[in-house]
Amino acid sequence: MLRGVARWQRRNPLKSMVPTSTLAASSSANALAPGASRLAADRVAATTPLGSRARRRSVREFRPIRAVVAPVVDEHDLHVWRRASSSLTSCETSGSDLPGRFAEAAGSTDAFRPGDRVLACVSGGSDSVALLTLLVEIRHAWDLDVRAVHFNHGVRVDESAEDAAFVEALCARLDVELHVRAPEKPFALSNFQAKARQWRRDETVALLESLGANVALQGHHADDQTETVLLKLIRGCHLSNIAGMRPREGVFGRPLLSFPKRDLVEFLESRAETWREDPSNTSPKYLRNRVRAELIPLLRELVDEGGFESRVEALTVQSAHLRELLDDVPSTHLAHGEAPTTSSSTVFDRSYLARGEIDLDAWSDLSTLVRQDQLHAYVSNSAGVDMEYHVLRKLCARLFVRASADANAADAPEWEWRIRGDWVLRSVGTRAWVVRTPRLDLKTKQAIDGNRDEGDADSRGIGKEVVIDAGRGVSIAHPPGWSIRTSWETSSSKGDTTGDNEGVRLSNLPDVCALRLRFRQPGDAFQPGQSPSRGRRVKLKDWMRANGVPLHARDRTPLVCLGGEIVAVYPCASAETQSSEDGSVMDGRRGARLNLVVDCVSVDDVQ
Repeated sequence: MLRGVARWQRRNPLKSMVPTSTLAASSSANALAPGASRLAADRVAATTPLGSRARRRSVREFRPIRAVVAPVVDEHDLHVWRRASSSLTSCETSGSDLPGRFAEAAGSTDAFRPGDRVLACVSGGSDSVALLTLLVEIRHAWDLDVRAVHFNHGVRVDESAEDAAFVEALCARLDVELHVRAPEKPFALSNFQAKARQWRRDETVALLESLGANVALQGHHADDQTETVLLKLIRGCHLSNIAGMRPREGVFGRPLLSFPKRDLVEFLESRAETWREDPSNTSPKYLRNRVRAELIPLLRELVDEGGFESRVEALTVQSAHLRELLDDVPSTHLAHGEAPTTSSSTVFDRSYLARGEIDLDAWSDLSTLVRQDQLHAYVSNSAGVDMEYHVLRKLCARLFVRASADANAADAPEWEWRIRGDWVLRSVGTRAWVVRTPRLDLKTKQAIDGNRDEGDADSRGIGKEVVIDAGRGVSIAHPPGWSIRTSWETSSSKGDTTGDNEGVRLSNLPDVCALRLRFRQPGDAFQPGQSPSRGRRVKLKDWMRANGVPLHARDRTPLVCLGGEIVAVYPCASAETQSSEDGSVMDGRRGARLNLVVDCVSVDDVQ
């Protein structure tokens, strides 16, 4: 329903605004209406039509900034917003000085900049209406191009349509271009809030791109910030991550974070603006609403007047500083293709994993707090699992004992810790990584173990292999989740040294052959072409041990097979020769060699 009385039809310029106190005194009989906002001065009607702007920035130009850290602002922008803020403050004649403080806060936090094309997210509630109204009031001084977007979830049917109509009328009156978005189909009720939030973010980013806008502005205010911090504490958030929302995160800006809701309501009342109320904001089934309606009032009652908010703010500032310190520590996470600085191996000690891995040698040298933070970040980014602190603490302690138990940590056998659901942290030697492995019943596990005993190469994963055509009669099959590249090196290109150290080269392949990539299996043997054991087959595990393949890499080193024979151990060891099925060596390609590069592998037990 609409908050406030009927809109005033008469519009006056800013200089002739009537102070709120004067209007309230002269109209005491009509000062309040049941369930409505207080009458105040006439609405400000001075707006600036949309026009061309001299300076535009791309959406991707901005990067997230840390809370409480002063951003680097362009000197020209700094001068413009100071001048604009000064002019706004000097021309204020109404009871509210919010526009001037709003402009100053935006400049100091880099939520948006002078000359920006901004996209305001407007639901129709008091917070977003205040945001849009403030943007309109400063857009001339700040040379802003203001656009708006409204999301119609269609959940409350009639009320949703009324919300959309209200926002359309508001934007038309303020001369702001509006874009309305609605989902193709209603969201399922399970986890509705998270799904709707992600949809709004995706739609906003897409709209920013299409409009060439710089930033999407949201109406979160200081009370929302307090609720967010308390919710994080209730859910067991780490101390370094309770800082709450930031004024600028990527393409999203929140210029109202320093203003309590009461200031926004008073501002709207001073402009005789109306807004919509969403009944779901008072529903006790949502934890945030109970925190707002029950917990915060109690905490304010228990703490001295004004003390509660200041203590929450102090806590978030300290948390932000702690986050800075942790972020400054070099990461021990190795992305795929990276070799660790703690290893002397330069060939086989390389991560091919899609999600990377943790170098336990470097990780174990960190302090306890940093170890926990980096492990939590790796698991969260790789598996999307947010571990609770008591689980994280136990996992770190066990992993640290394994990594620092003795000088032979590199020979530590495989160890696993099930994090949650199908996700497992696996550790072998001096590496740890996350892998998806489903929980299996006893019958299924016995069947898989039986297949492995028989040498079934497909028993490690579910799903068909991927087959690619490498050209010249050669096809290559590899497990799903792997990424490979192939090229041919001819006699005319052998002088080209580009990529000489990348991949494995295969020559003397049969005219028509099917290669296969896999990991090692029990009983594998290899006939290396460049070693003292040349001319005789050796056990693959013995060859790996003798050639310095790290323990953690042995089960994850790609093997190139032709039929039942291993023709190469990636990335540098080839078999003595590759022959056709009848035993003869063929060279129908006139000396051309196949160059095979494995960019990425997946070790998940489920695809």
